[in-house]
Amino acid sequence: MRPIKNLLLWIVITCAFAACRKPYDPPETATDYAYLVVEGVINSGADSTTITLSRTVPLGGASTYRPETGAKVFVVSDQNAQYPLTESQPGTYVTAGLDLPPANKYSLHIITASGKIYESDFVENQITPPIDTITHTFNSHSVQFYVSAHDPTNNTRYYRWEYHEYWSYHSPFYTVLQYQNGAIVGLPVDSDYYHCYKNATPPNGIFVAASKLSQGTISQEPITYVEGLSQKLTGEYAVEIKQYAITGDAYSYWQQLKTNTEELGTIFDAQPSSTLTNIHCVSMPSESVIGFVSVSTSTLKRAFLTEAEVPFRVFLNPGETPPPEAWLGLDTLSCPLSHVLFVPDSTLSQRLQQIFSPGQYATPGFYYNPPTLIVGYNYTPVACVDCRKLGGSNQKPSWWPWPY
Repeated sequence: MRPIKNLLLWIVITCAFAACRKPYDPPETATDYAYLVVEGVINSGADSTTITLSRTVPLGGASTYRPETGAKVFVVSDQNAQYPLTESQPGTYVTAGLDLPPANKYSLHIITASGKIYESDFVENQITPPIDTITHTFNSHSVQFYVSAHDPTNNTRYYRWEYHEYWSYHSPFYTVLQYQNGAIVGLPVDSDYYHCYKNATPPNGIFVAASKLSQGTISQEPITYVEGLSQKLTGEYAVEIKQYAITGDAYSYWQQLKTNTEELGTIFDAQPSSTLTNIHCVSMPSESVIGFVSVSTSTLKRAFLTEAEVPFRVFLNPGETPPPEAWLGLDTLSCPLSHVLFVPDSTLSQRLQQIFSPGQYATPGFYYNPPTLIVGYNYTPVACVDCRKLGGSNQKPSWWPWPY
């Protein structure tokens, strides 16, 4: 082994001096193992439970996601009580708040449409303490969020977190007018296409921590950061963090998965290892299963930030290339103004139809010439007037603390 290690080290040093970098593309494989992937938590409290079932796909295959549809999924207690889940969309199985008795243990049972049977080990019900605080710090170009928690009952040592983001934005132009049936008319009084909201769950990221302190104290655990030029901080921003208490076995699973997916990259890193699981194929014991079933309540907390609190710029300078993670929208959208005159009145309806019927343009208001005289309508690309065209919704979250 030592000669091999020395050879690898020599190759690495040689490449470093030669500035030699060559990307590694793993070979495609035609083998379709189709392992079952189980994602989700049995939420034992008032929150809903969502379990997602899918199958692995071959590396380099045309599809990247293959949901497991038509399965029967249910939670079973060690007292033989059963709680069924319903398939809400392909591969996603849900049930409303279960409010499970805390003293019992629970298992997830799955019977696929093909008749295969999968069961998880019985797992203790973990009662999750509340999140103490969500704090943040700024650096030169981003904001980092942290979570702190403790358990006064001294029963929680291991934690896992998920987060979801929300942010507001607005269209470049505000209007109270719209094109309808050959004419420009007023918008309904309660219409608002100027203020919009987006939200997102990160596609990956594993956030777990173990505490060795009394009362399971976790202090300033980093969760997520937001780049200033991602366009998420141009209005109001909220991060919503959900906390789960987990067992030591669950922590080992998530920590190993984190190592395998986030911390590999060189020959000096830890090498991939087989992932722990507590889910088994009862009908075919030799078949591998990916996932880990936990049972716990969850707690949730939100933190808020406004553009006025951010000490760095959040808009691109003209001509500046945005970072890869930037959400391209308001500041990179060209919003030129053109106008259509009222006269001649005999052709106005026809001209309005030609401009607005295809749906590419909308009017932000009247055209004045001179500044005190209305002589026509301005028009601009519809995304410059209707914020929904930039990918969000004008439906404000019910808990949003700002007027807009």
